[in-house]
Amino acid sequence: MYNDLLLNRLAAAQNEDADERVQDLIDEIEELRSLLSPEAQALISDLRPRLVSDDVYEELEEDASLGDRLADKLSTIAGSWKFIIFFCSLMVVWIGANVYLGAQAFDPFPFILLNLTLSTLAALQAPVILMSQNRQGAKDRAVAQNDYQVNLKSEVEIADLHRKMDSLTEALTLQTRLVNALVEARRKELSATIRAMEVNRMANCLPTNGSVPMNGNGQHIE
Repeated sequence: MYNDLLLNRLAAAQNEDADERVQDLIDEIEELRSLLSPEAQALISDLRPRLVSDDVYEELEEDASLGDRLADKLSTIAGSWKFIIFFCSLMVVWIGANVYLGAQAFDPFPFILLNLTLSTLAALQAPVILMSQNRQGAKDRAVAQNDYQVNLKSEVEIADLHRKMDSLTEALTLQTRLVNALVEARRKELSATIRAMEVNRMANCLPTNGSVPMNGNGQHIE
């Protein structure tokens, strides 16, 4: 399977940009069963130098059309207390002016023109708010996807660090065993050398003819 993935990456390397490359690597990592396999290490090595974290909002704002920006702006204004206070004040002034003018009012009771204005505003405001919500949903999905990529890269990096730590631990354990074996061998060698020196010393103390050495008074030397 790894050979097929490698061939696919080499064939598509010249026709994809950085973001597509990162996404392809992530897709390939998702298909692997273990992050400790050799093919996973190759993918991790290829993914490591690539930056996956990104400012999603900045990219979406750069690609946004005039209608998208206008929808966001109108939704921001319509969802604020300033708009509520201004609109309530306008309605009070509208109703008060028509009540004060009486028969000369431009919108006498029951304020049909005001109702038409409110209905028109609501009819236009609803799709604008939906457009803004759709844009916000797209932003949330992009942020979630970016967070997923960052978390996946962190996961594979942590798995790679665990693999390296395990390798270092095994190497240190093996090195400790070798050192202990060398120390034990050296200790045995020193013990054998000391025993050989003692045997040689005792052999040198004995006379060559086999007689027991005596002192000047004729006594045996212990």
